[in-house]
Amino acid sequence: GGTMWQDYKTEMYSVYGTNIVDSVNTAGLMVKDNQVISQQQIDAWLGDSSATRSTSRLRLNNARKGIGYPNFSINRQVAYFGEAAVSFNNYIFFSYTHRFETSSIFPKDYRNYNYPAGSLSVILSDMLPGIKSGNVLNYLKLRSSLASTARSSAPYRNQSVFNPAVSSGGGYAYGFDNNNYFLEPEIQKTYEIGTEMRLFKSKLSLDITYYNTLCEKQIFEGFRASYGTGYVLNTLNIGTTRNKGIEVSLNAPIMNKRDFNWSMRVNFNKMWNKVILLPANVTEVYLSDTWPYLNARGGLVMGGPTTSITAFGYQRNNAGQILIDPTNGLPLSDGLFKVRGDRNPDFAIGWLNNFQYKNWRLNFLWDLKVGGDIFNATEQYLTINGKSKRTLDREVPRVIDGVLKDGKENTAAPTPNAIVVTPQYSSTYYFAANMPDEAFIEKDVNWFR
Repeated sequence: GGTMWQDYKTEMYSVYGTNIVDSVNTAGLMVKDNQVISQQQIDAWLGDSSATRSTSRLRLNNARKGIGYPNFSINRQVAYFGEAAVSFNNYIFFSYTHRFETSSIFPKDYRNYNYPAGSLSVILSDMLPGIKSGNVLNYLKLRSSLASTARSSAPYRNQSVFNPAVSSGGGYAYGFDNNNYFLEPEIQKTYEIGTEMRLFKSKLSLDITYYNTLCEKQIFEGFRASYGTGYVLNTLNIGTTRNKGIEVSLNAPIMNKRDFNWSMRVNFNKMWNKVILLPANVTEVYLSDTWPYLNARGGLVMGGPTTSITAFGYQRNNAGQILIDPTNGLPLSDGLFKVRGDRNPDFAIGWLNNFQYKNWRLNFLWDLKVGGDIFNATEQYLTINGKSKRTLDREVPRVIDGVLKDGKENTAAPTPNAIVVTPQYSSTYYFAANMPDEAFIEKDVNWFR
């Protein structure tokens, strides 16, 4: 059990709870004619925990007539958990864990949830010694796991609470958040398979892992609500996403002398991700914090990546050609948030080096990311205000590549644009109406640091 209490004049915080863990360990040998024929070990754990967290705060705005912002919250969580692990001959290992949890943060019908996990690993080099190849392969292990976890939310996300309305002379009013009476825990299911190898008298180790994670009933805090509800933000179980990938890790001691050691580690990562499910009436989910400037943001759409960039783009015909306004020769914006880029790199590599000379240590890391798109909001701002390098030729007449939007744009013979424009004589040439955010998404950016 335990209790914690803090008091920093304007803030109070307390935690109290209990934790109980029981364990049972059993090991045994099977013997025949004084020869060990089997060795097994069983470990088992059972336990429970409970915690009640309460927070009370008072914030002052430092004005001459001080206005206080009192805040109080409390939540309780209770959990029961167990684990069983079995090993056979010290080369086959199996474990299973299970956790049941209940939380006051969720409504009564959804506050109980559980998540199991299991893992199996086999040291093949011990089970089948014949696969060891002299000084090449010294150790080989195969492993797999399947696990489920749950994520909670902040207190009172399942109910809309009153906030003090100090700006209107007192009283209480609903806040920004329209909370969810049907909020459920977020569930994450992951399976992994992998292998570990040691090579060349264990001077080189290689670890390869494939993972696949499914997130269901994801809790999304800050989803924009209709102002007609009287709120600004919603808290919802918004959808399902999948992330999968490959990770490779290589470890090598390059040099090991009396006074000098050098070791390195190289990591490789390749990831794929996808939005599998969104509510039927939701076309896009985004956080306002990912909306830095004008009309580009980190939005999620059905079937797109979880790292997508949604933005306004050019109007195009069925062949993908940009449509031009026949009245002024300028491109047309479609005014729609669509997936225009993906921030996820094609792959990433990290190279960590560790040096030691006597009692001196030096570590440094090199990072390489290949591919991935970025939205250059700085370049867009500079362009609109005439500060970008791309505006230096604004006095030069040009014809913008595209076809006229004259009713023939989707026929076999669309009308090519031939209208000459000079940017300095057009007040909207560099503005979003004619140069939408799509033009400032840089594709396949590589970086090294």
